[in-house]
Amino acid sequence: MIELRNVSKTFEQKGVRVEAVKQANIQIHKGEIFGVIGYSGAGKSSLLRCINYLEKPTSGSIQINGVEMSQLNENDLRMMRRKIGMIFQHFNLLSSGTVYQNVAAPLQLAKVPRKMIDAKVRELLELVGLEDKEKSYPRQLSGGQKQRVAIARALANDPEILLCDEATSALDPQTTESILDLLLDINRKYEITIVLITHEMHVIKKICDRVAVMDNGRIVEQGSVIDLFYSPQTNTSRKFIQGVFDMEIPELLLSKLRNSGKTSLLLRASFIGESVTEPVLADLTAKYGLRPSIIYGNITQIKESIFGMLVLHITGDRVIIENGIRFLKEQNLKIEVIQDVE
Repeated sequence: MIELRNVSKTFEQKGVRVEAVKQANIQIHKGEIFGVIGYSGAGKSSLLRCINYLEKPTSGSIQINGVEMSQLNENDLRMMRRKIGMIFQHFNLLSSGTVYQNVAAPLQLAKVPRKMIDAKVRELLELVGLEDKEKSYPRQLSGGQKQRVAIARALANDPEILLCDEATSALDPQTTESILDLLLDINRKYEITIVLITHEMHVIKKICDRVAVMDNGRIVEQGSVIDLFYSPQTNTSRKFIQGVFDMEIPELLLSKLRNSGKTSLLLRASFIGESVTEPVLADLTAKYGLRPSIIYGNITQIKESIFGMLVLHITGDRVIIENGIRFLKEQNLKIEVIQDVE
């Protein structure tokens, strides 16, 4: 549905050339929620704004439903943008307009008949849970309510695509959860393709199907969210995952293990789906006589899947330990050796 081929965006700032996006290649499928994560300055917002041509790419191709965006004239581009809703970090509401007027604004610009506007606005306010706030002004609303108004406004023209520019970063954690639940509901109910950018891994794991990781203007990794957690390929991805799983083992503990005088291994075991409910460690003990100590453990939900991680310390005969590791891998656990103590 959305395809970016070798997209680059360069700015000139005070005589300095800034490459905000460098040779980005992404395919986003119809009806999915696609996340782009990166630290401040990674180029996320520039990439997002290139999709609807609020920023014209310096080079490369962007196609939406097979239509090359660079080939559209101004009128055709405006028509295309009506099918691309956008939600901003700081809401961008009309302070002098009521909730009703804010949601109605894009419909009025499109010259939709008044009766149809009224029906559509009321439908959208009910969808976002603000049917009792239609006469309120933005200054009378909480941050979460303002973002719900912005979401309703973005949906006014029945878009096929919804672009979210850090839509939850200005909100507290509880409100963030409610907005993410709303976006999930909208995606499922209307099959709208959602592209969101964020610097929070929690947002990605909560609602995204796939994700691209940006660093210094480049997409350094992309794929399913589960695969990113299960097998991160870059340091940037690992740092984001550490926000959910603190995978660093304290040096004090490592030093004690090194000086214990015992042959041992420190392992990281990652598991997804059905492996979570299997008595793998009990089977390991029964089958091989190994008694692993759990140094660290965590489990989380990634959209509709379960992902977990354990750090295990195992002592014993080296051959038996190797057989035990082979057994764990056969149970669909990913095993990484953190430390090998002879």
